[in-house]
Amino acid sequence: MLERSSEANDIAHFREIAREFTEGFNSGDVDRIMRFYGDTYVDVNLRHPVQSKEERKAYYRQVIRRRGIRIEVQPDEILVEGDFAFIRGRIDITQTKSTDIKPTELRYLEIARKAPDGSWKMVWGMDGPVQEYNPDE
Repeated sequence: MLERSSEANDIAHFREIAREFTEGFNSGDVDRIMRFYGDTYVDVNLRHPVQSKEERKAYYRQVIRRRGIRIEVQPDEILVEGDFAFIRGRIDITQTKSTDIKPTELRYLEIARKAPDGSWKMVWGMDGPVQEYNPDE
C-alpha cells in the first residue's frame, strides 16, 4: 500500500510542477521554471534537441522575451514507472498583445527521471499543435 501512496504523491507533485511552470512562465521567472529540469534536456521539437541546463535557460529567456503570450499547462495523464514518469497534457496559449486574441492548444509529452536525491527532473519533451483526425474520411 505504501507504493500507491508514493505514486499518488508523485502524481500530485507533477501537477504542482505544471502549476509552477505556468506561473513561472507567465511572470517571466525563468529560474522558477528551471528548478524542474535535469542537467541535460532533450527537446524533440528543436533542430538541435540536446540542451544543457544553461542552454535550456537561454531558450526560455528568448521565448519569454517575446511576451504577449500567456500559457496554462494542464497535465491530462501521468504515469509513474519506477524512476521514470510520463506526463501527457495540454498547453493553452493565449496571445495578449493582439486585438485579435487567438487561443492556441498544444499537446505535450514530458519524460521525467527521479534523481538520486529523490527529486524529479524533466529530461525529455515534445509538444505540437492538435491535429484533427476523422476516421470516416
